[in-house]
Amino acid sequence: MTKTANVRFGLWACVLLGLAALCRTTLAADSKASGQVDVILWFDTEDYMLPADDDASKRLAEMLTEKGVRATFKVVGEKARVLEKRGRRDVIEALKKHDIGYHSNFHSVHPTPSEYLAECGLLDGMEEFIRREGPGAADVRRIFGVDALACYGQPGSSWGSQTIAALGQIGCAPHGVPTYVDEGNHIGLKGRPFWYCGALVVYDMPPNRTRFELHIAQALEPGKKAVTEIAQRLRGQGGGMISIFYHPCEWVHREFWDGVNFKRGANPPRERWKAPPQRTAEETDAAFERFGKYIDHIKSLGVRFVTASELGGIYVDRVRKEGASEAEVMEIAQKLAADDSKGIDFVVMGNKSFSPADQFEILLWGDEKKAPQGLLGPDGAGPAAGGFDGKVPWAAFAEAMRDVKDFVGKEKRVPARIFIGAEVVRPEDFMVGMARAYLERKKSGQWPGEVLMGKNVELLTAQRVAKDTPGIFGGWVIHKEGFRAPKILEVARWQAWTLKPAMK
Repeated sequence: MTKTANVRFGLWACVLLGLAALCRTTLAADSKASGQVDVILWFDTEDYMLPADDDASKRLAEMLTEKGVRATFKVVGEKARVLEKRGRRDVIEALKKHDIGYHSNFHSVHPTPSEYLAECGLLDGMEEFIRREGPGAADVRRIFGVDALACYGQPGSSWGSQTIAALGQIGCAPHGVPTYVDEGNHIGLKGRPFWYCGALVVYDMPPNRTRFELHIAQALEPGKKAVTEIAQRLRGQGGGMISIFYHPCEWVHREFWDGVNFKRGANPPRERWKAPPQRTAEETDAAFERFGKYIDHIKSLGVRFVTASELGGIYVDRVRKEGASEAEVMEIAQKLAADDSKGIDFVVMGNKSFSPADQFEILLWGDEKKAPQGLLGPDGAGPAAGGFDGKVPWAAFAEAMRDVKDFVGKEKRVPARIFIGAEVVRPEDFMVGMARAYLERKKSGQWPGEVLMGKNVELLTAQRVAKDTPGIFGGWVIHKEGFRAPKILEVARWQAWTLKPAMK
C-alpha cells in the first residue's frame, strides 16, 4: 500500500471510528428531544413444556426482525436448557437478534421467589436469590452466548426487593447498569421508570402499559386506538415510555403451561408434568397476523422501540457520575432542615434526581464532595419512632458521623440505627441533623456547638410501596390461595431509601 493510500486509509478509519462513537451516543442524545416517546416491547419466554412454544418464539423473533423492531426476550433458565436439549439452535439464533433477558430459573416450580423470600431480610434474601436463580442466569448467558443479560423480571407476582438488589451478582447488568423490566404494583411511580436498589427499573407502568387480546379479532382496533392515545398523551407531556408485554406461548396455547401443573401450590414430580392444550394452526396464524398489524401501527406513530439493554444509555444517573454541586447540596439541606418539613422524599433538580440514600450520603461527606456510590437501604427496621429527643453536642455528633462513614464505606448501605454514645437514633432523624449542621457551617464558617436532630421524621418514599393485601401475592394463580408475604413488603419499605425517578 502506498504512503498516500495509507493516509487515506487512516483518514477513513478515523471517520468510521467517529461514526461508531456517534452511533453509541445517538440513543442518549435523541432521548432528550422534546416529546420523545419510547416503546419497550418484551416477552416472557417461559413455556418449556409445549414444543410449539419453541416455534412460536422463533416466528415472533423473526417477524420483528423483518420489521426492523428489536424486542427484549426474558428467557427462563429451564427454557434455555430445553432449547439446547432439543437442538433448537434455530430458535436460539432467532432470539439472539434481540435482547436476551432473564425470567428466573424454573418460573413456577415451587418455591417461587416470593415463597422462598417470605421470611428473609435484605442480606439473606439476596443470598438466597443468588443461590437459587444464579445458576439459571449462567445457563441463559452460556446457551445464548451473551456476557450480560439485558434485564431480569419476576415470574407472575413473585416479587421481592432483594432480587433487584442482587441483579449485578447474577449478571443482569448490561453495560454495568443493573436493569429490571416487568409489571406489577408492589412499588413504582405510576407509569414512569425509576431507580431502586441501585437498578434501573421499568415496573408499575399503568397508565402507560397496554396490549390487546391476540385471539379476539375485534380487539385489534381498540388496541391500536389505546396505544395511539397513550403515545399522543405522552408526547404532549414532553415524552415518556410505553410498556407492552406478551408471552410467546400465548400464540399457541389455550391455557398457561404453569397453571396446568403448579396451580395454587401444586408441585407434581417432573414425570407428571403436562403440556397445556394447544390452539389450532389457523388460530395461531390469525393471532400472528393481528400482531403484525399492531406492530406496523405502532411504528406509524413515530415512536422509538427500545430494548432493556439500551435503557441505561437513555436514563443516565448523573448523580453517580457528577455528584452534587454546592447549590444542589444547599437546596437538599434546606428542604430537610425546614421546621415544617413533611419528611424525606426524593428530590429532582433539572436532569438529576436524588434518592433519600443519595441525600444521606451527600450530607455525610459534605464538603468532601464525593459522588454518591449508591447505597442500599437499611437491613432492618431500626429503633422505633419517639426515641432520642433534643440537641446533641457537636463533638458527640461528629463522632457518630465518623462511625457512619466507616459503616457505609464497608457495608454500602444506610445504617438501620446510629449510635450517639449510648443513645440509638433513627437514620431519618440523624439525616435532618446533618442537614442543619451543614447549613450552620455554611452560614457561620463553623460547626454548631449543638445539633438539633429531627424527631420522628418520615421516609416518604416508603409510601410508594404497596400495602399487604391478600391479592398482592396471592392473586397469582400459582401461589396458594391467600398467600401473603408482609415481610417482603417491609424489606421493600426499608429499600425505599433508594427510590427516585429515572431522568433523561
